[in-house]
Parts: sequence; structure tokens; C-alpha cells
Amino acid sequence: MAVVACGDAAFAQNQKSGDPLQTFLQAYVTQAGLPGGVVGIAYQDGSSRFAATGLSNAAPTRNMRATERFYIGSLTKMMTSVVILQLAAEQRLKLSDHPARWLPPEYAQSIANAKQATLIDLLHNSSGIPDYLDGDFFFELVGREPQHGWRNAEILPLIADRDAVFSPGTQYANSNSNYILLGYIIEQIEQAAIEDVFAKRIFAPLEMDATSFGSFPRDADLAHGYDDGDGDGNLEDVTGFDVGDHLADGGVVSTARDMLAFMRGLFGDEGTLLGPKAIARMTTDTMFAGNGSYGYGIMVGASDWGPVWGHDGNYFGYSAEISWFPKQQTAVVFLTNGRALNEVPPFTQQILPAILGNPLK
Repeated sequence: MAVVACGDAAFAQNQKSGDPLQTFLQAYVTQAGLPGGVVGIAYQDGSSRFAATGLSNAAPTRNMRATERFYIGSLTKMMTSVVILQLAAEQRLKLSDHPARWLPPEYAQSIANAKQATLIDLLHNSSGIPDYLDGDFFFELVGREPQHGWRNAEILPLIADRDAVFSPGTQYANSNSNYILLGYIIEQIEQAAIEDVFAKRIFAPLEMDATSFGSFPRDADLAHGYDDGDGDGNLEDVTGFDVGDHLADGGVVSTARDMLAFMRGLFGDEGTLLGPKAIARMTTDTMFAGNGSYGYGIMVGASDWGPVWGHDGNYFGYSAEISWFPKQQTAVVFLTNGRALNEVPPFTQQILPAILGNPLK
């Protein structure tokens, strides 16, 4: 297992560049103590810009490339919500349905709030259904079978027989179980594996050719993921651990270019994934979520440049954030192959003035 010390010179960008975007990215990655990263920006005129810094692999050494693939973690939830809204538009489900309608009888009974919450509550993270990632049990299972290939159906027993956190629809609390259940429902309705559904409904139409769910053996274009799992201040290569390769809450692997295509396909003027009414509902029917609000699989906030829609995400050894600014029709994505060892503000927050100019009055 490759181990990299925090601040190791190996993670410095080896090639000098006069590109201000790459200079900014390199400084941020170094300050955060990250192995490497890629940033992509999509502008209103249809143009895009990319930069990469650091390493995608520490041993053997490989420099980061803008075409690198990363796990995007909870950015996957945006895609899951898109498919649910598509199925609703096709009248194959109702957002007012209770998840129990689609569950095997034993889980309809044993999963807290499954008969009371609605699919909207799942989308909102307001169902009160407990998070299967709370506690160490799932990660103990991963440790025993690091290449298991988890499926949504296999997570149902980990959600069952736990107490509800609160009554459905009364408050927001992030629970990955909500999106496992949505993924399971999608698979039941489509009678297909989640990776095939996403490929048909999202990846192929938007020509996201470098995007898929994770799998073993790991793809050669996948940046190796690094995490300080044991808390010793060193980043270890954790690429070989499956913590959700086929799960609807975070198993997608993508590139900066493909994620910009996704945001354009969802929110752009010529977006094709959802109609205007679905987009409006996705971004305005929200629950208060601390520093912002949570819509249907999307974080909804305000900035000095107007509204901002997006998500952040983590997967073992990877972090991601993506934002869409509707007034400027501009998207920003930041993908990295590690967890920040040093406390730093979100990347997008730091770079906005350089991208969008003076704040709106």
C-alpha cells in the first residue's frame, strides 16, 4: 500500500505553468494537503476550461491529467433524483408514493417510516429514515470483503430494524439510506441494474463516455484515491476498497468534462434531461438544511452572484464539489483524489471572483 506523508513534495506539481487557473488550483491543493485535483469550468458561450495538478498515483508516480476519472460520491444523488423525476414524468411512479410500495414485505415492515414517508421525503433527506452509514458496521463489512461489489438491495438489511430519527417531512437530516431506497425503487421499476439505467437515461444521451459506476478491476484512467483512514497524518492508497461501487448514493465515477456535460444537460438552456417544470420543482421545493436548502437531490443556496445549485460529495479516498450558477449559465466542478488533511474553505467559494467577476448588486 502506497503511503504519502502530508505535505510530501511528491504531490507538488512537477510542470510549471503560466495558467492562472492552474496556479490557483496548485496553491489550493497544496494548502489542503491533497494528492491532486482537477477543475473544470463551463461558460455560457459553450466553452470550457480545465486544469490539473498533483499526482493521480503516488506509486508508480503518475501526474494528474484533466481527463482523469474520479469517484464523485454524493454528486451521484443528483443523477438518482433525475431518474426518479423522469419516471414520475412517465407516470411510472408518483412522488407521493410511500417507499413501502416498492419494497419486499419484510423491509416495508422493518424499515422505519417506510409506510409514512413519501418519495419526496427521500429526495429531500427529510424522511427520518436512519443512515446505514451511522456506526462502524458497514465499514467493518467492507474491511472483510474490500471488493464485494455492494448492491442497493444488499443495503436494505442495514437500514432495517433501526429507530426512526424523526417524523417524515418535519426536518432535514442527511441520510444515505434515502438514496439507497430510491436506487432500489428505480431498479424495481426498470427491472435493470442501476448502472444500466443511468447509462441509458443519462450517460449515453449526454455523451458522458467516461462515466460509469465503479467496478473491479479498477480502470487504468481512475485516479488512485488516498485517505488517512488510521488518523496517523499520512494518506494511504485506498483505491482497492469498494464502499459503494453500485450504490445510488455515491457509486458513480466520472471526469470533469463529463460532469460539466451533466450540468449543462440538466440546467442549461438546451438541457434535455428534465423539463422546465421538473427543474423548477427540483430547485424550489426545498427543506431548510443549515447553511442553505436541500431540494430534490440538490443543494440550493445563495451567493453574491445569485442562486447556486449543486452538491458536494465524498467517497473513500475522493472528494468532489459541483455548482451551477443559473444567472450566468456557468458550472464549476472540482474533483480530487483525497480527503483534505488541512481545513480549507470549499474550492468553488475561493475561485468564484476570478470566474464570475464582480458580485451582483
